Amino acid sequence: MPELHKDALSSITARWNTVEETVELVVDGTPVPAIVNKKRNVGISPFAHRFPQSSVDEWLAGYRDPELRGATTELTPGELELTVCPYDADILCGTFAVWLARTDDRIIWHGPHWAGDAIAAEILGREDLVIPEGNDDPLTWFPPKLEFPAAEYDAAMDSVQHIIEAHPWPASPSRPPSRLTRMMIRLQGDRDSS
Repeated sequence: MPELHKDALSSITARWNTVEETVELVVDGTPVPAIVNKKRNVGISPFAHRFPQSSVDEWLAGYRDPELRGATTELTPGELELTVCPYDADILCGTFAVWLARTDDRIIWHGPHWAGDAIAAEILGREDLVIPEGNDDPLTWFPPKLEFPAAEYDAAMDSVQHIIEAHPWPASPSRPPSRLTRMMIRLQGDRDSS
C-alpha cells in the first residue's frame, strides 16, 4: 500500500470492482476500502450493487457536496461514509466515516471516526459494538486529513456517476459474496501484495 502523506495533496480516481460489484474510490493508488481495512474482510464502498440505487445516489450527492445530503437520523451534514457494512449498510454494524469540507480549490477529508457510535450506545446500551480494538482499528493508521484538488475530486465523482451508469443497478439488490468467497478474495489479495 502506498504511503499516504498527511500534508501533501492526494490523488483520487474511481474504478469498478468486479468481484464486489461496486464502484470504489482510489486514493493515491489504493482503493479506499483497503485503506480503511487492511485485511479487507469487512467494510465495502457504499456504491455497491447490493444496496438500493436511491441510497447510492444519496451517498454520491453527499460525496459531491455535504449540503446536498441533509442530516439523517444517523449522520449529520458533512459526515461522509467511506465504508459501510457489506451486508446491509447499517450504521450500527460499523461505518467508517470522515468529515468533508470544501473550499474553492480543495476538498478535505478530516477527522476519521466510526459513525453511529453514540447511536449504538444509546439504542443498544453498549459502546463496544462498532469499534474494533488495537491494531485492527483503522483509526490507528488512517490519515487524520486528506486533501484533494477540487477539480480532480469533482472529476472522480463524475467518474463514479459514469461507472454507475455503465453498470446499471439491478431491479433488486444483489446478495453480497459468501464468507468463503470473501476469504478467497482476501487470500488472493494477500498473495498479490507479497
